[in-house]
Amino acid sequence: MLKVKLVFQYIICLSVLVLQLQCTNTKDVNSEDLIDNNGKLQKITGKDISQIKYTEYVLSNPAEERTKDWQKFQNLLDQIEILKKGEVTFFKDDKAILQSFITDLKNEIPESLKATSIMVRLTVLETTLFKLDEILNFQSVTKQTILENIKDVLMAYNNLILQINKKVEKESQKIAKPQ
Repeated sequence: MLKVKLVFQYIICLSVLVLQLQCTNTKDVNSEDLIDNNGKLQKITGKDISQIKYTEYVLSNPAEERTKDWQKFQNLLDQIEILKKGEVTFFKDDKAILQSFITDLKNEIPESLKATSIMVRLTVLETTLFKLDEILNFQSVTKQTILENIKDVLMAYNNLILQINKKVEKESQKIAKPQ
């Protein structure tokens, strides 16, 4: 009876060990895109990001003039340029810092640019930034998933630039009203 009990305990311990090893192997398979053959973490590089296909817009001269005093927007421009180089630290840091940045970005918008179309684009950008923040903080996420979320951020940012350009262009048009 004692031998049967010892054999049974041995089988249970062996089963637990096999299950533990299987769980560890499953975790490695899920994150294989981020871990190379030597077990080292692969980084997102500027080259990876430069291969993302999206339409890129730049601010027109009049739009640039209107946004030059919008400090948080200038910081956003800088952070997007840093993101394009593969550095994601700003978007991975403490969520409270990101939340504060976005709140300030929205609150400090110049009156001349407060339009529904621009505010909506800011909200979309906010959503994609928070989504990227969440994805970057997961342990078992693939490199492809991170790149897809970076693409979403870049697209939302470029749509914001496009809307700012459109708003400034429309306001600069001199349309004579019939009398």
